[in-house]
Amino acid sequence: MRELSAKIAELRGQLESFSTGVVTRLTPLRGGVDSLSGKLEQTLASLRPEVSSVDGGLTGKIESLDAELADLEP
Repeated sequence: MRELSAKIAELRGQLESFSTGVVTRLTPLRGGVDSLSGKLEQTLASLRPEVSSVDGGLTGKIESLDAELADLEP
């Protein structure tokens, strides 16, 4: 029973050590991801007006062509 308790204590220590190491390694990575996602948000926000204007133009052309097609139908 003591051997089992000692083994459990050893494994618990290894797990705590591992989790501490993982947190230490993941914290800077998370900061990098947050930084990149912020840049991506800014880029998408700057592209949105341009895409919206193209979308509006294409929608107008499609509606015009639909109207022409409707006129051609018997």
